[in-house]
Amino acid sequence: MSLRENIVLSLVKYKLNKSLDLSELKEVSSEGLIEHRDIPYKNRSGKELLMDIYEPEVEAGKELPVIVNIHGGALIEGNKNLSAGFCRHLAKRGYLVFSLEYRLIPDVRVYEQFDDVCAGIDCVGRKLVDFDVDLTRTYMVAESAGAYLAAYVAAMKNSEVLQTAIGYKPSRMKFKALGLISGMFYTTRKDSIGKFLSRSYYGNDERSKRMAEYTNPEHPEIIYNIPPCYLVTSKADMLERYTLDFAGELGNKGIEHYLRHMGSDPKLIHAFPVLRPDLPESERVIDEIVKWFHEHE
Repeated sequence: MSLRENIVLSLVKYKLNKSLDLSELKEVSSEGLIEHRDIPYKNRSGKELLMDIYEPEVEAGKELPVIVNIHGGALIEGNKNLSAGFCRHLAKRGYLVFSLEYRLIPDVRVYEQFDDVCAGIDCVGRKLVDFDVDLTRTYMVAESAGAYLAAYVAAMKNSEVLQTAIGYKPSRMKFKALGLISGMFYTTRKDSIGKFLSRSYYGNDERSKRMAEYTNPEHPEIIYNIPPCYLVTSKADMLERYTLDFAGELGNKGIEHYLRHMGSDPKLIHAFPVLRPDLPESERVIDEIVKWFHEHE
C-alpha cells in the first residue's frame, strides 16, 4: 500500500464522516428482542470476525424468516454497530436478523470482502440450527457499500463466471429477495469514488485485470443473476444517481425490482433508514422492505 493511497483513503474517510452527521441519532429500543452481540466466527482464511443476532421474542416453535444485514462505509470503514437500530426494527417485525462484519480496505481488496461476506453467510447457515426458522424465507438487506457487496454476492450464487473473476466460492445460502438502501453500486465511474478509490478496491494485478469486465454492476452476469430487489434513495442521498441508474438498468433488462424515491426532505440523508432509523420515513421504508419480502416468500 503506497503512501499516496493511504493519504487518499484518510482524506476520503474524513470527508465521509463529515458528510454524515450522526449527532441526532436516537437509540432504538431492544424491548421484545433477545440480542446476541459480538458473536465471533472465522472467515475462510481463519480470520476472526464478529456478528450480531437479533431474535424476536415469540412463542416456542414459531418458525422465523431470516435476514442477513451487510453494513456500509465505502468499503474502507464502518461496522455492524451502525446498523443496530435498523436491525432491531426488522427483528421487531418478526425476522431473525444476522448482522455481519467484513475486513476493510486497505487491509484487503474487494475480492476478500466478497469472500468474508460469503463466509459470514455460511456461518449464519450453520447457526440456524440453533433457532426455529423457515429456511425457505431468507433475505438480505444492505446499505451503501454493503449494497454493492450484497448485489455481487447474491449474483455470485448463480454465476460461475463471476465466481472465477472474483476468485472465491459463493455462499451456500440462496436469498429470495434483497433490500438495497442507497447502494454504492458503481465503483469505477469518473467521479470521486472511481477516481480516488477504485484502485484501492481492486488493486493493480492479474486479479484486477480478470475483474475489470465485471466492475460495472450493469454487466449481464450481475443484472441477470440477482434476486428481486427493493431499492430506496432520496434527493439528499449523495449516491442518489447510483440507485436511479441501477434501477433503470434493472427495468431495461426486465428484472423484477421496486424503486422508492423518498423526495427532497434534507433530513433523509444517505442511507437514512439505517443511519436514522428513528425517523418515521425510515419506518415507512422498513415496512416496505418487509412487505417486499412477504411478496417473495
